[in-house]
Amino acid sequence: MLRFLRWVPLVVLAPLLTYAALREEPPTSVVIPSAFRWRNAYWLEGAEEHAIQRNGIQRVYLKLLDIDWNSAHGAHPVSSVNVPYQWKSYAGGYGSWTEKVELVPSIYITNNTFMHLMDAEVEELAIKLLRKLRMECPKTIHGVMLDCDWSAKTKSKFFRLTRIMNDSLDVPLTATIRLHQYAQPKKTGVPPADRGMLMPYNVGRITEPGSVNSIFDRATAEPYFKVREPYPLPLDIGLPAFSWGVQFRKGAFMGILQEAQVNDAMNAGLLRGETQGTMQVVNENNDVFPALHLGDEIRVERMTPDVIAQVAELARSAVNSDTVAVVYFETGAASFQRMTTDEVRSGFARFGAIRAGGYFDEERRGVLEELSPMAIDASHVDTAASAPPDTTMLVEPNILQQR
Repeated sequence: MLRFLRWVPLVVLAPLLTYAALREEPPTSVVIPSAFRWRNAYWLEGAEEHAIQRNGIQRVYLKLLDIDWNSAHGAHPVSSVNVPYQWKSYAGGYGSWTEKVELVPSIYITNNTFMHLMDAEVEELAIKLLRKLRMECPKTIHGVMLDCDWSAKTKSKFFRLTRIMNDSLDVPLTATIRLHQYAQPKKTGVPPADRGMLMPYNVGRITEPGSVNSIFDRATAEPYFKVREPYPLPLDIGLPAFSWGVQFRKGAFMGILQEAQVNDAMNAGLLRGETQGTMQVVNENNDVFPALHLGDEIRVERMTPDVIAQVAELARSAVNSDTVAVVYFETGAASFQRMTTDEVRSGFARFGAIRAGGYFDEERRGVLEELSPMAIDASHVDTAASAPPDTTMLVEPNILQQR
């Protein structure tokens, strides 16, 4: 981080001021090629496993739990995923990847949970989460990630839980950082974690009709990157490699269709229109798609390699440390599985030099290239992916405070 002296000869000060003001180039960093695994299914096989191998992934952020709150059960897991056998042998001992592909178990906690938790219950939840990590994870992990889109009303509770867990863990704790939190840390606060995971996508208001892609729209995202100071935590970077359809009925938001559901509806002749824009339901099939009614509109939001490159171009200015994990979301998405190795590696390389010595090294990838690009059968893609919730609680860019 740059620290300015009261007086420095002009010949030295001018270049520093230029860098601080423009921040055109991020620091030269070593990139850890990584991916999120955000499935509600245990088995990691087939196209998903091959994509990890083929693309030389060295670290996987594995969703272990989704935590929400209701009046009957309080804070409780609405989904729980066992660690895949690649990292944990349930017969005892390590899995084949335990010492070769870094594992970061991740826990998603809704903002709603912290809205309802009493102060005394925050420590109780932290203890339960730590116990779950000890019970479920292999002995070797490379961190823990907490994912929560905290708000002004809930940040004190989320930060307290983060601090309790961080004080108890022997590995680095990462907290996700949304764009409005990245752009205004003095206003939103900075979680007491070791690192932040910047999520430079889901920037739009998904519930609003129209043609703007809510996953990523450059005009919407760009104002968040006009900050002049590095974020207070060292940041890793998430990249969106998933697609979905947003369903509207007479202008009202109805829900989200996973990418495989959109593809199945298209193949069944139910949708007509732009495959990377707005499609209309022109036929019904109540047995397979009871939620699709004639006249409904589906805004198809696809992340192509070109769009992902735009995300990376913006996000690289946020890099503030000599090592950065660049993490594709996510391994089970057909959009990620269809990317070629060159396309995936190009995204990593935008942030620096890819770390050498990965288990899936050049020679091994050469053999696995026979699997790339894979023909993805959408009917076999797991539709139980948990897309990042709480994505619409964003600050409008035009009211961002410039610091």
